[in-house]
Amino acid sequence: MTKAFQKGSGNWKRYRRPDCREVDLHFGKRDPLVKTFAQAMAEVTELVERSLREAQRDDCPYVMFRHGRSTSRRGKVTARSQVRGFMRSAKATPLIQRDLCIQHEAIFLAKVRLSS
Repeated sequence: MTKAFQKGSGNWKRYRRPDCREVDLHFGKRDPLVKTFAQAMAEVTELVERSLREAQRDDCPYVMFRHGRSTSRRGKVTARSQVRGFMRSAKATPLIQRDLCIQHEAIFLAKVRLSS
């Protein structure tokens, strides 16, 4: 059984911290002839994992992923669903402290598992 994330609400900016890195997942318009939607979503997952590994390496205690509020219907793949899916995965276990992470409609604040 995995520990649940804390639920955040209100203005996402109040979750900003001085000891936190921010990763903006708003990439703008994508040219479908250059990169498919599936490729773009896979890159989101890779960026999330890489950002957490770098924060862990650098002893940075928090990473905020700014994915925005979902405008699609339930079950659709979005940057938000990619972030949340990775955070629930076994790959995230050595990187984060789930019970100290905050899941918000517009952001995900990850508490990095530090080695010290």
